[in-house]
Amino acid sequence: MKRLTYLAALGTLLLVSLTVLAAQTARAQEEQDQDSDTGVARVSLIRGDVTVTRGDSGDQVATSVNSPLVRGDKIVTGEKSQTEIQLDHSNIIRLAPSSEIRIADLTRSVIQIQVAQGLVNYTVFKTNEANIELDTPNMAVRPIKEGSYRIQVNSPTETLLIVRKGDSDVTTQEGTVRVEEGRLITVRGAQNPEYQIANAPGRDDWDKWNKDRDDVVNNAKSFKYANRYYTGAQDLDSHGRWVYMPDDGEYAWTPYVRPGWSPYYSGYWGWEPYWGWTWISYEPWGWAPYHYGRWGYYHNSWYWYPGPHYYGYRPLWGPAWVSFIGFGFGGHNWGFGFGYGYSSIGWCPLGRYDSYHPWWGRHNSYTAVNITNITNVTNVTNINRGGRGGNQWGREGYQSNLQAALTNANVRGGITRVSA
Repeated sequence: MKRLTYLAALGTLLLVSLTVLAAQTARAQEEQDQDSDTGVARVSLIRGDVTVTRGDSGDQVATSVNSPLVRGDKIVTGEKSQTEIQLDHSNIIRLAPSSEIRIADLTRSVIQIQVAQGLVNYTVFKTNEANIELDTPNMAVRPIKEGSYRIQVNSPTETLLIVRKGDSDVTTQEGTVRVEEGRLITVRGAQNPEYQIANAPGRDDWDKWNKDRDDVVNNAKSFKYANRYYTGAQDLDSHGRWVYMPDDGEYAWTPYVRPGWSPYYSGYWGWEPYWGWTWISYEPWGWAPYHYGRWGYYHNSWYWYPGPHYYGYRPLWGPAWVSFIGFGFGGHNWGFGFGYGYSSIGWCPLGRYDSYHPWWGRHNSYTAVNITNITNVTNVTNINRGGRGGNQWGREGYQSNLQAALTNANVRGGITRVSA
């Protein structure tokens, strides 16, 4: 009963929200004109009280695991609280209690983080391709290579950096100095800062915890089957298993779940600048399988197909790989049901060969039905069942996924539906 009440409330909320969003078309178009390289970070761990102040609206919201973060967002941990944020496939920052950071920039090529106060640890993995800068009130840290960088901001005029692994350049108003592995630099002052470099102290519990978390990524077996660019793929190791699919000649991942489970069921839809409606999963592993790849149903189980993972292939992150479906008047009609004349709304995970048409981005041609103007769409009934010649992994769109009758639509439980 609680689940049904929640779904009913969600359906009402979505309809109201989509109507309100019609008035926000101008702002959404401005967001779409941003660099298409816009990145999305993932909240991958929370312990205690963690809040986020959204960069676009200034609203302060509680956050949860798998919440997306974008440029401009500010993250604060409370007392006795910690969090981990995966900025992309190769960069992770962790916040100790009573710490605060802001994501100043986040693209494939540039990551800039402002550390306002507290203790953080920044890890750069060997597959990193971005230029990184960590700014404190009185210095800038630029990691040179793979490594672990511990930053502690005691006040606006005192910052400590310990390079546990790697090398880093540190810049103040007085110039730039190189800090090598195993060294500690202390910078005091803002206008005319002074610095001192010494040997780093021994590792404490914070360092050990960070190393343990890094080892989970470095030792993840799932990267044998999934693309290394997939953020969060390391979580698949402990929440499912990889199975060879003889009909397809490749491996797919199936989660440890209850009977009757289906993808895109346990979670909710959130609105993100530039990206629009984004699926936020309650499942601890629910990042990579919902933002990359496709789902398929085989022998009474769901399997996630990660897609190509050969060297040099750059996957496309998506807010969700689904088709939206509208139901009305006792039966069901294929189409997009966020509009008048439908009694409920639903969505279905895309199969491996289903075509896909992004609803986000700065290119108008990508938006067959603009999410921010959805009240103009009331009944889309065209059906075009994708075949094996369709677009496999969503890098281009050939038809609208808001209209397609899809591979997984005929699977029991394949469609998630809520009352409008």
